[in-house]
Amino acid sequence: MEFLYSLALYSSKLVVTVALILFGLITLLMAVKGLKSAKKDNEDKLKFTDLKKEFKERKQELEDAIFEADSSKTEKEKKAFLKQKAKDEKKDPNKNEKALKEKIEKAEKEGKFCPEKVFVIEFYGDPKASSQDDFIKEINAVLDVATDKDELILNLESPGGVVNGYGLLASQLERVRAKGIHLTVCVDNVAASGGYLMSCVANKIVAAPFSYVGSIGVVAQIPNFNKVLKKHDIDYEQVTAGKYKRTLTMFGENTEEGREKFRQELSMIHDRFKAIVAKYRPDMDVEQFATGEFWLATDAKERGLVDQIDTFDAYLQKTVEFTKVCAIKISIEHEEKKSFVDIIKKFFMARTWTSAIKKEVQDTMIEQDTGRY
Repeated sequence: MEFLYSLALYSSKLVVTVALILFGLITLLMAVKGLKSAKKDNEDKLKFTDLKKEFKERKQELEDAIFEADSSKTEKEKKAFLKQKAKDEKKDPNKNEKALKEKIEKAEKEGKFCPEKVFVIEFYGDPKASSQDDFIKEINAVLDVATDKDELILNLESPGGVVNGYGLLASQLERVRAKGIHLTVCVDNVAASGGYLMSCVANKIVAAPFSYVGSIGVVAQIPNFNKVLKKHDIDYEQVTAGKYKRTLTMFGENTEEGREKFRQELSMIHDRFKAIVAKYRPDMDVEQFATGEFWLATDAKERGLVDQIDTFDAYLQKTVEFTKVCAIKISIEHEEKKSFVDIIKKFFMARTWTSAIKKEVQDTMIEQDTGRY
């Protein structure tokens, strides 16, 4: 009996050990597979939303809700109305399309621009212009298919930021203008400095009444700790090659010559900023308003910085209403990034595996305690 008990104990330990080894190997293999899958999933994807369909469905849902809630009509009257509506749609399924076509033709005769296709993208900028990669992908998607009969509506919000970043973003919009695509920038909150540099490239700037617009200027600031270092007898050495390789420094002693050179560099950037504004808004007195000031949109319109006072949603609805073919919103869909640790945790927490191992250990302990075998 003692021999059988020892054999049973050894066997149970062996079973548990083998099970744990197999569990570890399978988990590792699945984790590696998960990493490969996560790598593919983490690739950003373009997302396309049919706005005409979205607006139509929203309107229909609301109309249906109102119809159902109308207590002045009996259930019999409601059924009769729906039955007649279905008959009319079957008789002339293209009735709405015909009415839309007539409406668009009338608007065009009155001189209104009715685009064949409308593309909508959104840009929310920060001081580092950190979302420029997504923006460029969206612009590339538009340029793949858009023509001079189409319109791109950019819903923009940005207080400005780095010169090179916002300069690049403005250049992307210049690509749109160069292809003849009608470009409209809508501002609901703020388009200042670099944000306005982007906006001014548009054929038309539409801004909400209380949005901030302008700030055509350049600013740079840098702290200087030279006095603090001197006070504590700390030397600071800086070696450069080139007279103006470093004009101002945080730790060295700045000179008036360095300050003047730095001002010149800012003025050159400011001149380039003004040149872009003058190019795309020739009727605006750039020198008078390129002072770094910003205004509410209603005041900015009087100064020529803005063309129309309206919100993004209002402008979009009016435009989609007169769009001939489609209205597509383009955005980037970011997949959740998964780390190796997250994948390991996921599999270790899987109930099927943990339950099986737990049951095996409990059964082994019971068998050891009772001396079965």
